[in-house]
Amino acid sequence: MPDTNRRTLAVDRRSAGDESPSITPTASADSRNVSLAVLAVLASVLMLHWAKAVLVPIALAVFLSYLFTPSVRWLKRRAKLPNAAGAALVLGAAVGGIVAAGIALEPQARKLLDIVPEAARKLDREIRRSALDKESAMAKVKEAAAELERAAAAATEGSKPESAKPKPAPAPPQQSRAEEYFWVGTATALAGVASAVASIALVFLLLVAGDDFKRKMVRISGDTLSQKKITVEILEEIDLQIQRYLLVHVLTSVAHGVAAWAAFTLIGLENGPVWAVVAGVLHLVPYVGNALAIVITGVVAYLQFDDFTGVALIVGSQLVIGYFIGMLIVPWATQKMSRINAVTIFIALLFWGWLWGVWGLLLGVPIMMAIKSVCERMEGWQPVAELLGKEPPKVVARES
Repeated sequence: MPDTNRRTLAVDRRSAGDESPSITPTASADSRNVSLAVLAVLASVLMLHWAKAVLVPIALAVFLSYLFTPSVRWLKRRAKLPNAAGAALVLGAAVGGIVAAGIALEPQARKLLDIVPEAARKLDREIRRSALDKESAMAKVKEAAAELERAAAAATEGSKPESAKPKPAPAPPQQSRAEEYFWVGTATALAGVASAVASIALVFLLLVAGDDFKRKMVRISGDTLSQKKITVEILEEIDLQIQRYLLVHVLTSVAHGVAAWAAFTLIGLENGPVWAVVAGVLHLVPYVGNALAIVITGVVAYLQFDDFTGVALIVGSQLVIGYFIGMLIVPWATQKMSRINAVTIFIALLFWGWLWGVWGLLLGVPIMMAIKSVCERMEGWQPVAELLGKEPPKVVARES
């Protein structure tokens, strides 16, 4: 009888609309999973930023090994050289080429040191002339800043009693700024050399190892044949995409340098080969590198030419070359071979540039290629691959 009364009371409450909503266990579990996923992502970002000094050389070495692997395999197949000999030969040729280029450009680089004092004097004269001109923008900005500083100082001094005004303390002896810059630059250069040596050593070891690490990853990827096949496909896709990406960027950087050298020679810019090499190297940094090359060459042209025509020709030529190669060819080729949309590439560059600086700009796109290749073939991660990609993923995960 009491059970009948309870059921009747429950029916009356539902009919009156008094039934309160309840939280199902499934909804609670979903919210918990989302919270854990957000915390895991934040922890991963903090770890990537904290371990930048270790992860950047490792990532750089891995991607350079992708660039040199085809040459080592060709030497092993054609010349019957073992991996160690082939890796030593390829890395020796690459490092030797860089050193030879530096030696060939050394006389022109020395000329740059000769024109630095004259350029500094010219820039100082221009600044002084602009400061003496009462109608110039610089003079008006300085006058406004001085007025604001005087007004702020008067308001601060007037609001304090005479006894409360602090007495200026004697300034402690400070290290000269030139000496400070020297030590900071020396420490930065030593850290860069150490990172470069570590990266080259790791590239050599990866080239010597060959496919051993890939075989290990296939063996530990799972017990079923389907899981091992998925791992093999992921590794092959990553190899193909990153090798194509690096090859395209190296070739377009060379093309950018050659085009810049031709333009500088025609216009008459002094030390044109050096600035062409600088423009080609900066082209490796997406978007930012071309803008920086334009600024540098524009300043150099301003210091050399007395009229605005030469500066306009130098800047205009770099704008045309940078737009045609850096804004048309490279994004088109990157989308074509990786099937990553342009919005994802730009956001990835912003994120990895914020996280790792210049190295993040260099390594961000290959990292996103690897992530997309993994997501395409992992069950439950296809939506992430579709979000990153230019089109829906063509490969679906196999059932085990």
